[in-house]
Amino acid sequence: MDLARAIVLGIVQGLTEFLPVSSSGHLVLADYYLFGGAALPLWVDIASNTGTFLAALLLMRREIVQALSGFFAGLVRREAREREGWKLALLILLASFPALVVGLAIKDVFESINNPYFVSFGLALTGLILWTAPRGGPKDTPARVSYRDAFLGGLAQSLAILPGVSRSGSTITAFLHLGLSPVLAAKLSFLMYAVASFGVMLLGLKDGLPQGVEAGPLLAMIAAAFASGYLAMLWLFGVLKRGQFRWFAPYVWALAALTLLTLR
Repeated sequence: MDLARAIVLGIVQGLTEFLPVSSSGHLVLADYYLFGGAALPLWVDIASNTGTFLAALLLMRREIVQALSGFFAGLVRREAREREGWKLALLILLASFPALVVGLAIKDVFESINNPYFVSFGLALTGLILWTAPRGGPKDTPARVSYRDAFLGGLAQSLAILPGVSRSGSTITAFLHLGLSPVLAAKLSFLMYAVASFGVMLLGLKDGLPQGVEAGPLLAMIAAAFASGYLAMLWLFGVLKRGQFRWFAPYVWALAALTLLTLR
């Protein structure tokens, strides 16, 4: 893969992983229309996810430290289980469970239909999900979020295994419906992503990178995904605070229609 293609795909991954427009769908469409649609190698998934994982790690470092320290403290001290870090860790783990089960069970089925035609229908569904998004509610701390809320948010995340369905769009919309504040809904969504992305990296690296991967495109893709992902998260917080989350829906509907009209 040449350097320009690696950078473009990294930027696409970074922007669309956190914005509610489906990163998997945009990667398929970007590669199809810009680079001929040849099957992307495994290292592309690993590199692009590494970049966005590092972006989430940096921006959410305070919450990640709080959850990790609270979880391990809670394992050994009863009084630590009364603190917010313990609750936050359990919420994230519970919310991550449904997508893990669904992903392991039927991942291969949906990978076989990961093409522009099916992506367009997934984008249309994403638009419907986003258009229903409310402004959010009063639950602005982990202590006010129930385990039921976390599990339902996790079920929403499992929808993202469908090509073209946005992970952040489905999870944040679900959390807003459940009464979470816009900021907390986004934070939980990003933390859930960090858990899922870490798992993807471990699974992808267990066999090592394939031979022949050049360091230049690999590092360029990671850097591009990191920078664009970090900026996308900052922008999304502002969009949510202004109550404009649903206005991503017309964009994904237009992209779905354009894709169907221009498929060769």
